[in-house]
Amino acid sequence: MIYLCYGVTKSASTFLYQLTEEILMVSGQTVGRIQQPVRTKLENYYDRITVPFLERIETAAQGRAVVLKTHGPVLPEVADWIAQGRIKASVSIRDPREMALSMADNGARARQLGVVPFSEIVVPTDALPSIDVQVNIFAQWAAVPSVEIFAYNEVCFATEQTIQRLCQQIGVQVKADTVLQPFRSGRLIGQINRAVPSRYTEMSLAMQDIFLQRYAEFYATTDLKEHLAQQAQSIIRGERGIFSHHLGNGLRLMRRLLLTRNLGFIVPDQP
Repeated sequence: MIYLCYGVTKSASTFLYQLTEEILMVSGQTVGRIQQPVRTKLENYYDRITVPFLERIETAAQGRAVVLKTHGPVLPEVADWIAQGRIKASVSIRDPREMALSMADNGARARQLGVVPFSEIVVPTDALPSIDVQVNIFAQWAAVPSVEIFAYNEVCFATEQTIQRLCQQIGVQVKADTVLQPFRSGRLIGQINRAVPSRYTEMSLAMQDIFLQRYAEFYATTDLKEHLAQQAQSIIRGERGIFSHHLGNGLRLMRRLLLTRNLGFIVPDQP
């Protein structure tokens, strides 16, 4: 089985990807990892997923489960595979105001580490061009039949409910507590920032209005499950420093190498 996890930036998409792999492993399935040139890659991440690439993965997997993560658009032929039930997919989404705040956090950390991605984002409004693109891509994915849509508030603050929905979609039965056990400390959760419920309230009303007007249609048609943020039953511990960030990534890599099966190099198609 191949499962695609699409997510907008800072929507807990990495955690949703991890939960999906964990559910499959707890259910007794062998999960395959695709070897990539960057040895320390922590997910099967690809910007562009095509049908020929999926076919090569199916051949290499030999019946094993493979979960893929992407921030890229869904191609029509891949959407057909999802609609036909040949592969499964989920989508994660977040309030654009909170996406922008979290991207600004990443910008500060990127400048501290001297890396390029996110470094250009100093204030939340710097993220608007990127969010414009991502909201449009989200709409493409959300329109595909049988795709499960998960709001950030559900993934982070109602994680057991998220696991139950994933299990129902995949067709397995596992205990949520067993799936959650490795993540209780928060250290193994990838790409974590602050995980603060209703974080948009940190914005001034004037800045919030910029986002609310710009994405008015999105807000009117998308259920962000704000009520779950109000309950805030999160297992996630945020505010990790740089040392903890690197330590967590190291632990994730070791665990991934131990628990998943190497499928070798499978080269994606180029645009």
